[in-house]
Amino acid sequence: MKLEVQGGYVPNILCQLSPGEEVFCEAGILVYCDPTIRFHMRPFTRGGAGATLKRTVIGGIPYRLQVFSGPGYAAFSRCGPGEVRILELAPGETVEVAEHSLLLASASVKYDVFYVKGTGRVGRMVGFWMDRLTGPGTIAIHGHGNIQSFELPPTEVFDVDHGAVLLKHDSVRLEAFNQPIGQDLLGRAMSYEALRVRGPGKLLLQTLDPTHSER
Repeated sequence: MKLEVQGGYVPNILCQLSPGEEVFCEAGILVYCDPTIRFHMRPFTRGGAGATLKRTVIGGIPYRLQVFSGPGYAAFSRCGPGEVRILELAPGETVEVAEHSLLLASASVKYDVFYVKGTGRVGRMVGFWMDRLTGPGTIAIHGHGNIQSFELPPTEVFDVDHGAVLLKHDSVRLEAFNQPIGQDLLGRAMSYEALRVRGPGKLLLQTLDPTHSER
C-alpha cells in the first residue's frame, strides 16, 4: 500500500492498493477511485446491534465501516481545512482518535471505540466517543486546522478544549471538568467544559474545533 497526501487547504489522501490489499474507513469520505477497486460494508456490532445503534444515533459512531480492496487507486478526504498525518502502528500499539477524524486504516489494524466520560452537563461533555485503533498497520488521520504534537512525560498535566483533541496514546488520560469563570456564584454558573490531560504518551491536538468549523 502506498499513500500520498495531496492538496493544501482541503487535503485528501491518495491510496494505491495492490491486488488483495484492503483499507477501511467510515462511509461518505471517498472522493474518487479506479473502477477496479472493490468495496463492501463491514458491520461494527460490539455489544450487539442495539448497543451499536445507540452509539450511532447518540454518539455518531458508524454502524458500518467501508472496506476497499485493490488493485487500484482510491482518494479520501474529510472535506475540511486542515492537515493529514500518516502513522505506522507497531504490533500492540493503541491510539485513540477523535470521532470523524480517521481517513483510513490498513486491514491489519484492529478497530474499536472508546468513550470519554463527561461531567454530566448538557452539551458535548455528557461524554463523547473516540475511535480506538491497535496495530500493527498504517492509519491516516485528518486534523482540522494545524496539528500540534506533544510527547508527554508521566508528570505532565494540562488542560485543553475537548474539540482540540485529535489523537492520543491509550496511556494518556482525559478527565472532563467544569472550568469556572471566576470564583463567585455567577462565575461557577458560567463555567465551561474542558478536559484535563495526563501523561505519559503521545498527544496530537488540532487548532480548529470541527464542531465550530461546520457552523
